[in-house]
Amino acid sequence: MTVHAVSATQAAADAASTRETLVHTAHDLIPLLRENAERTENGRRLTQEVTDAVRSAGLFQACTPLASGGSGGGVRTLVEVSAELARGDGSAGWVAFIANTTAFGMGMFPEEVRAAVYTDPHNVAISQFTPGGAGTEVDGGYRLNVRWPFASGSHQAQWTLSAFAVVDDAGQMREIRYALVSAADLTIEDTWYVAGMAGTGSNTYVAKDLFVPHEFTLDQDVFMGRRFTSWLPEEPGYRASLATSACLGIVGPIMGMAEAAWDLTLASMKSGRPITAGYPDIRRAPSYRLALADARAAIDTGRFHLLRAADALDTAAHEGRVLEPGERALLRGDAAVATRSFRGAVDLLLDIGGTRSFALSNPLQRVWRDIEVASRHGLNNVLMNREEYALSLLGMDQEFPDYL
Repeated sequence: MTVHAVSATQAAADAASTRETLVHTAHDLIPLLRENAERTENGRRLTQEVTDAVRSAGLFQACTPLASGGSGGGVRTLVEVSAELARGDGSAGWVAFIANTTAFGMGMFPEEVRAAVYTDPHNVAISQFTPGGAGTEVDGGYRLNVRWPFASGSHQAQWTLSAFAVVDDAGQMREIRYALVSAADLTIEDTWYVAGMAGTGSNTYVAKDLFVPHEFTLDQDVFMGRRFTSWLPEEPGYRASLATSACLGIVGPIMGMAEAAWDLTLASMKSGRPITAGYPDIRRAPSYRLALADARAAIDTGRFHLLRAADALDTAAHEGRVLEPGERALLRGDAAVATRSFRGAVDLLLDIGGTRSFALSNPLQRVWRDIEVASRHGLNNVLMNREEYALSLLGMDQEFPDYL
């Protein structure tokens, strides 16, 4: 075995050990997250207690580069940490997913930009990947007048990485870029009133006549992983496509929500409660036992596809490969299968719970509302992900080359 191979093997082992520690740390926070979940939802933001606990545990920084004081995690770390937090509370897992996806993106910026972001290694950056408006190119950078809705984690963030359209003097779009902006330079409009994922604080950021230096922006080719930017030699993992990382990362909290529904339903079944006009002990009902088994199999199926895809993206990044269209399509196909599996599992678990699942006093109804909203986010469009995968199987070009 070569020295390089030994080094790579050791690096993989170190990364796995760090990930395991982070996941255990997230798991230990589940009781606190569940205790705060109702207050988080009613307040439409993470409680300060939850924010402080997740931040101080380093879980918003699980994917921040090591050189910037983070844990340097890859896509699988992004997925597993956010899943474990979402097992406690979907909104907490979601904000962690957003923060760590954006932290992952910091690996695509030069060291001097990162230094501006991480004046405190516990700083949080979030992101909005849909252009919220236009910017014009000026000397040394861009001037923005933009509204960015759906800014998840707006109450936790110190920075945001957000898309904008670059327009020419005639107002015609030239390109899409992504600007790294201090949250202190933005205003927040209180717009987040929703049926599920209410605690994410996904309000609207507003930038008025804001100058952003050119070095604080990324072009779409870098963002999409079609071209690599500069990176530190010890940071090969940050060569992954940020767009595809986000697509997979978003399924992490969804997996955690399915596990939360499993925890609640399993505890209810083990209590031996009666089924109305049926069995005096739910555990004696074969149909309910089979539904439980099918739900567990669906969660495990989703987990397999999601972690397979995360590992494949991490591997490609470490190898320095731009994903081939077929590889990218398979990863998105895995995301679609995982999402549908997790949502299907929750449906089965709700069948077991019956109408009692929807009592406001039952946390299962919050999990249900959260997963119904989270699993339909545009970054993880199940219908288009399946379409891209199907086209790749037939050797046909996709119809939406710039689809995230």
